Amino acid sequence: MKKPQRTVACVQWQIDPADYDTVEKFAKKVGIVMDQISEKREGDMLVAFPEDIVTFGIISELKASGIDTDDLDNAIKQYVRKNRSRLIWPRIKTGNWVSAIFSVCSDLTEEYFDVFKKAAQEYSCLIVAGSGIVVEGNYAYNESRGYDPGGLGIVQRKAHLIDLESKEGLGLTPSTVDKLTHWGTDFGRIAITICYDGFQTSVMEKIKNADIIVQPSANPGPWSKEQQIDWLKGAYTMVESAAKVVVNPMLTGKVLGLEFYGQSSILVRNEDKGLGYLETEPLPHFVQIAKDPLEDEVLIWYL
Repeated sequence: MKKPQRTVACVQWQIDPADYDTVEKFAKKVGIVMDQISEKREGDMLVAFPEDIVTFGIISELKASGIDTDDLDNAIKQYVRKNRSRLIWPRIKTGNWVSAIFSVCSDLTEEYFDVFKKAAQEYSCLIVAGSGIVVEGNYAYNESRGYDPGGLGIVQRKAHLIDLESKEGLGLTPSTVDKLTHWGTDFGRIAITICYDGFQTSVMEKIKNADIIVQPSANPGPWSKEQQIDWLKGAYTMVESAAKVVVNPMLTGKVLGLEFYGQSSILVRNEDKGLGYLETEPLPHFVQIAKDPLEDEVLIWYL
């Protein structure tokens, strides 16, 4: 008897500020993507979205406040000037204006996460909802969530931050490696390593018994040959040492003066399709790679 297939989908999301005009508009785009994936569905389905896809929901609040969203620093300064009185206490607690903004906009963040929660229910599937900035008490975290048709399945917070996310940048607090865990699903044990976490040996060691690793990513820089080679230290290394399958959805596009580039990928240990990044040689394990480091694309693989 033929083994039932299971569908893994990796979403490369080109960010467009217009998609964040309202939560409803964002949900419409997510629905379009989910419909596209569902047309190719075979059996159970896992859909992975990229890092910070929820974080940029803050654009809705900035636009509603009449803030120019062409530059992150200017947008923050404008928003603080307009809302200083309600931001003062959160600023004292978190020590950072950006974290303070996300604190007062926490309901909006939940609305964006709920888009994925509802999609998991509507499409009866598993969804890794990229990540968003979540404030808890005095601390702000880069948090990913996994949803199944019954609701929230796992919460995972980033333990290794890049400079943009540090106290001097977005004001985030790192989680700890010991809090990394597995999500028990019909696909087996799923682990989530938010971008830079997936490059760390300590993280790979902690989640090495996973069946699938999802690495939501957002690379705020050029997709140069050097960056492509460096990226092999992440998902590619994890599929060799920590899990049989690694899914690396990437955020791309230009927003708030930031630019994101990268090629999303799905890797399966010991498969060899003759694929590689744009400027690397073909390598084993890659079974799907996005064609362009900027455009929207959905990658699908059947297990």
